[in-house]
Amino acid sequence: MSKLLEMQGICKSFYGVEVLHAVDFSLEKGEIRALCGENGAGKSTLMKVLSGIYEQNDGEVHFKNVHIKRTAEPLEVQAYGISMIHQELNLFDDLTVAQNIYLCREPKGKNGLIDFSEMNMEASRLLKRLGESIDPKTPVRELKIAQKQMVEIAKAISFNVELLIMDEPTAVLTGKETEIMFNLMRSLSEDGISIIYISHRLKEITEVCHSVTVLRDGSYIDTKKVADVTEKDIATLMVGREVQHSSIGDFSGDEDDVILEVLGVTDNMLDDVSFSVRRGEIVCFSGLVGAGRTELMEVIFGIRRPESGQVLIDGKPVTVKSAIDAIKIDIGLVTEDRKDTGLVLCRDITENSNYVFWRKNKGIFKGVKKTRSNTGGMIERLNIKCAGSDQDVANLSGGNQQKVALAKWLLSDAKVLILDEPTRGVDVGARQEIYQIIRELAESGIGIVIVSSDMQEVMSVSQRVVVMHEGRKTGELKCSEMEEEKIMYMATNV
Repeated sequence: MSKLLEMQGICKSFYGVEVLHAVDFSLEKGEIRALCGENGAGKSTLMKVLSGIYEQNDGEVHFKNVHIKRTAEPLEVQAYGISMIHQELNLFDDLTVAQNIYLCREPKGKNGLIDFSEMNMEASRLLKRLGESIDPKTPVRELKIAQKQMVEIAKAISFNVELLIMDEPTAVLTGKETEIMFNLMRSLSEDGISIIYISHRLKEITEVCHSVTVLRDGSYIDTKKVADVTEKDIATLMVGREVQHSSIGDFSGDEDDVILEVLGVTDNMLDDVSFSVRRGEIVCFSGLVGAGRTELMEVIFGIRRPESGQVLIDGKPVTVKSAIDAIKIDIGLVTEDRKDTGLVLCRDITENSNYVFWRKNKGIFKGVKKTRSNTGGMIERLNIKCAGSDQDVANLSGGNQQKVALAKWLLSDAKVLILDEPTRGVDVGARQEIYQIIRELAESGIGIVIVSSDMQEVMSVSQRVVVMHEGRKTGELKCSEMEEEKIMYMATNV
């Protein structure tokens, strides 16, 4: 293999704070390289420098022995053969697959108009190369998330890509879809295309990558061949210490002190689901995609109307017809998609942290002093890494964004806190911090409900697991009874 990419001494600062410290990074032709690090380590920032989104303050980038100037725009970088697929897919739902692939580069006929026939034919050819049979005339909104990712890859390949950057590409994929993605990555590698794979899923890294580079706090730490390291080795490099995983143990509080009770919830996705949570208890919901877990949480939070069923808080029936109703009775929800429904990315940490607090207090305590006190307290309590409380949430790492989403509900004094996939896209170090926060919240008397697709997370953070399959509750286990096989049997309804 020959050297394809060389990044030397890359430095980058935001708001006067340096976040990349003279980072070196190189890659060979056809290599699949994992890029790892805790949230805030600088992974995405380094890749945004490479792809022309950010301009570095110092350092040089060479691609195929050609110097890429510091001021190069993303389209210029793409012309070199470098493309980046972001975690949040950049597709237009109302355009067709072909239109998305060739947006602003549509083939023209002799009359100067777009040649749709040619465009659809070329798009179909690209998709077939990826093993996809999607009709290029299909509107993107009709595609599954895995198909949308294939369209993004097809778009990248249409630029004659030689280096593909993939940011958390499997975060929302099923196991089968992930395996299809891995087979595609191997095929692209065999064709000589290099891949930089940003992921927190260490098992996937050891399965599909040739090598792994670790960043920590904006600095280069090491590059290792995957064959020479274990998942534990990578985690230790990421956090600078040995990562411990342990279960929390069975609930030891008052068995009769039920803070949340759900009875017989039924709709087109849910079939007579009942469960309860005691004050200070952590209950996880496990199940496969489509099990109905998120839909059940939406019912509790008032953003989904059931056909029948009842919700009780402290033993009293409550009517929850909207999120406002849920907030009034002290229920909080950290949504699965923090960027679309959990945070206002263009606003700063202060605003995002205080939205629910302001709503509940009807502006009475909306003074500058109280707001600053709230925000400063949350930044310190949750260890939010930021340049200051006025930093836009869009510029925070995934783990720190999740902490801001948590802060919003902590300031609301929620009695019941629902967390839907709380560590999705969050690195191993930040995960441990979030788990510790969850445990502390439970110890303070908050009833915690977690939806998680991560079996290791379920096993380590929950005191009880409720398992669902196709809208039905199929069983539950105490922490001391949990085994992965038992949970999987229930999740598949074997």
